[in-house]
Amino acid sequence: FASIVNAVEEGRGIFDNIQKFVHYLLSCNTGEVLLMFVAALIGWPVPLMAAQLLWINLVTDGLPALALGLEPPEPDIMRRRPRPPREPVITLERGLLMLVHGTLIALAAIIGFWFVYQGEASNVARARSVAFCITALSQLFYSLSCRSQRYTMPELGLFSNPHLFWAIAVSCLLQLSVVTLPFARPVFDTEPHHAWEWGLIFLLSIAPVTIIEVTKLLR
Repeated sequence: FASIVNAVEEGRGIFDNIQKFVHYLLSCNTGEVLLMFVAALIGWPVPLMAAQLLWINLVTDGLPALALGLEPPEPDIMRRRPRPPREPVITLERGLLMLVHGTLIALAAIIGFWFVYQGEASNVARARSVAFCITALSQLFYSLSCRSQRYTMPELGLFSNPHLFWAIAVSCLLQLSVVTLPFARPVFDTEPHHAWEWGLIFLLSIAPVTIIEVTKLLR
């Protein structure tokens, strides 16, 4: 009997982690699409260059997504009702939630881009660099919220999934390197930032995950 229970728990945990993996990647991609679409709709310059988008999708998104696949089972996993056999990995409710989360990520980057751009052509390169950092870092921090739809980070334990912690740390260092290292800047069209710009980047990057975590508490 114990082996059956363990097998069910492991199966539920695997299914949960597949959902978290897909939820994270699709939400992030939604945010990038919305960012580019809104900029085109308004008539702004392109907020992210092709190399920047490729970097975000291959480097800063990849490691956290893989780490979410190693998330430990949630505390209530064996107290839930069995899911319907034909239930898809992405339900309508989850799809709408991904759209909301992607909108939050896009909104953070849009605000950052506009704050620096201000309609001046001379500010475009720096505004792009700010939007690049906000998009990448907000997605990294957002991965912490993807660990559970029910539990907040303190409830799960900040370091209960060390793989995710190290994935975020390594990805953050890689992101900072393409902005701060002189030989990497021409490749990714980045600019060195002033101290106030880093403050803006940090505040806007943590905004999506903060809103999502507060929403969990309210629910």
